[in-house]
Amino acid sequence: MKHEQAVNQMIQAIGGKSNINNAWHCMTRLRFNLKDKEQIDYQTLEKIPGVVGTKYQSDQLQIVIGTTVADYYGTLAKLLDLDQQEVVDTQKKGLVSLFMDTVSGVFGPIVPAIAGAGMIKGLTAGLVALNLISAESPTYVVINMLASGVFTFLPFFVAASAAKIFKTNQYLAIAIAATLQFPTMTEALASGDISQFLVFNFLPVPVFNYAGTVIPIIFAVLCLSYIYRWVDKILPEVLRTVFTPTISLFLSGLLTLVVIGPIGIHLGNLLAAGVSWLFSISPVLAGIIVGAIRPIAILTGLHHAMTPIALQNFANQGYDMLMPMMFMANMAITGATAAMYTKVKSKEEKSIILSSAVSGLLGITEPALFGVLTRYKKAFLAATIGSSVASAFISFFGVRIYGYILSSIFSLPAYIGEYFIFAVLGIILALGSSFAIAYFLVPKEQVDGETFTNELELTAVTEGTYLPLEDVKDSVFSSKMVGDGFAMKSLSGDVFSPISGKITTIFPTKHAIGITADNGLELLIHMGIDTVSLNGSGFELFVEEGQSVNPQTKLAHIDLQLLADAQKDDTIIVVVTNMDKVARFSGAYSLEGSHRPGTPMEKVVLI
Repeated sequence: MKHEQAVNQMIQAIGGKSNINNAWHCMTRLRFNLKDKEQIDYQTLEKIPGVVGTKYQSDQLQIVIGTTVADYYGTLAKLLDLDQQEVVDTQKKGLVSLFMDTVSGVFGPIVPAIAGAGMIKGLTAGLVALNLISAESPTYVVINMLASGVFTFLPFFVAASAAKIFKTNQYLAIAIAATLQFPTMTEALASGDISQFLVFNFLPVPVFNYAGTVIPIIFAVLCLSYIYRWVDKILPEVLRTVFTPTISLFLSGLLTLVVIGPIGIHLGNLLAAGVSWLFSISPVLAGIIVGAIRPIAILTGLHHAMTPIALQNFANQGYDMLMPMMFMANMAITGATAAMYTKVKSKEEKSIILSSAVSGLLGITEPALFGVLTRYKKAFLAATIGSSVASAFISFFGVRIYGYILSSIFSLPAYIGEYFIFAVLGIILALGSSFAIAYFLVPKEQVDGETFTNELELTAVTEGTYLPLEDVKDSVFSSKMVGDGFAMKSLSGDVFSPISGKITTIFPTKHAIGITADNGLELLIHMGIDTVSLNGSGFELFVEEGQSVNPQTKLAHIDLQLLADAQKDDTIIVVVTNMDKVARFSGAYSLEGSHRPGTPMEKVVLI
């Protein structure tokens, strides 16, 4: 885990895990709710690499990290077994977001197993198609066992992973998966003589094939988590060790066999049937639609919803046509990203684009999407068009895959066989079309203005008066732990950008915005002091991450009266967070009196 040593030292310096009630983070600080603040060893904390400073305020220990705080929190959450939420527990997720996080969390840990087995399955199918081995040979039989075992007993893997997500007993979850695939069930299905079992002469248990399914077991484990907690709560402590697992397994297992399993089977079949219906209308139309939604689905996290459908297709028909489209989408994203390499001037930007394009070829498209294409909207459009065109092309020729694999250029050998040439042509089409469209749509960067100078002017962010950073009533900022800059007291509550650049960070509670200037200088606009506790109340935002801004761009509006009623300081703070790039602040301007947005306030001289 990243920063594990530093985070472990922090935990020890604040009294260990047993002294921590809760932890979360804001834009620059780790925040802790502690049982006993007297156990805090401030001297040790401030010597830990990465810690800029510490303070105790509003019944919270605040450890100042800077803009990389999220990296530290990720490790902290794992070590403390916390839910990795962005802010305090009062911030609830929407239903769609919760569903996507659940699907992602369940499948993330088991992807290596299903991807590895899928690759072997695909390669084996290719060797059979090329007549290099026979499907009747012992070699094929053994390799097929190795490749198919994961998919046949996929409910076991999903059960173990889902139990962690739903915080219930892993072995009871696996026991339910074993129930679904017990030989009595599989033999009854194979014989075809029995359509259902009757429990207690009135509860019907339908006979289904649960091999390779995922939806029934996910809902079964979710049900188990609630039943287990309920049983454990009502039983006397002396009976819990034996009877909590007994009753939980019986109730949840029976409920799964009678209700949850059959509903899950029908739901999975319905999803797969919907995709099949789309292909039956027109494979080309299916390719256009799936190819078009895939890039935006990755960007929003909705792409995880396609995984159960693909797995259901493998279970129902032995192959899938969605995953090849996912492959085309990744290649299209890579092509559009590569085109941006020819459009930018700075070496830093070229380096970012190059590494993002390489990651895209390897099947990891998030760096390209979030780091490049969200900044160049026309390039994102080019990736979407390229994805649609290539997906429609391979769908027309019926390109399919016989096992779950990652959508990486190294996965190409798994397509060897009848559809190999069309898969290769699809990749060329995805890369080439998206590159060409992005190249012609996106204008080349101009070398002018302050983008390539060693000085940068910071302007007033609101209508109001200047306040030296040293006078801010927050020692983290006034001591310049986070960085140097200035502050303002606003008359209107409107907040504007102090520079030209791009929005790189918006904190979920809306009180802080990160902007990166065209020359790489990073600024933090922090609206109010200790306003993270307002959880977004009093702040209205007018920008989004990736958006280009300039000193005429209105970023936000602060409800000054609401902050006053909540007894919060409304000072707006502007600091440079990557001070390693700064030689000095020139102090070239007179700062007396009132200022309007866009008025020059500070001149930063870069190294």
